[in-house]
Amino acid sequence: MEEEKYDILDSIPDLDNLKSFTDRYFSKRYIIDFNQIKNNDIMIMFHSNRIALLSLAPSHFFFKKQEEYKINFSAGKIDRLNNAVKGKSKKGGQYLVPNSVICKVEYADGTSFDIPCGMKGTLIEVNEELIEHPELLKDMPDADGFIAVILSSIAISEATKNELLTHEEYLEALKSCESSHVE
Repeated sequence: MEEEKYDILDSIPDLDNLKSFTDRYFSKRYIIDFNQIKNNDIMIMFHSNRIALLSLAPSHFFFKKQEEYKINFSAGKIDRLNNAVKGKSKKGGQYLVPNSVICKVEYADGTSFDIPCGMKGTLIEVNEELIEHPELLKDMPDADGFIAVILSSIAISEATKNELLTHEEYLEALKSCESSHVE
């Protein structure tokens, strides 16, 4: 009987085609032109456990501007860095509505824009890494560059997810926007 040879290297998966953590476990939803501001596009990634990650959609105007910037988590009188949740039920988090400002992107030239949360829920935490490494927002918006973690009830989470654009609908909406500008 001939012994079959097995090359251990054949068992290593193709690392170029591995999905990111968020691609594997989160469902991406989109809001286009939030508050009727052109290209003020938000991406909310929903996990089955009701956790949502807030980020900017790839079509957001932020990605076109090539200036130095920083992230400021002070939203008017509220400092999002002071958000403190406790326990398994996450008591004490700041309550959010869709227009609640999570942070500001401030450019070196003095201009800025607000990033709203886009949904109802409780702020669990903000991504403090963005203070020291603001480039993560631009380089990895759907991974380490997320802005905030939001928790909502099952009903609100499902309703919000159903109201927002799926990834396919988002891509289709972008195509139709581009074709209407070309004509």
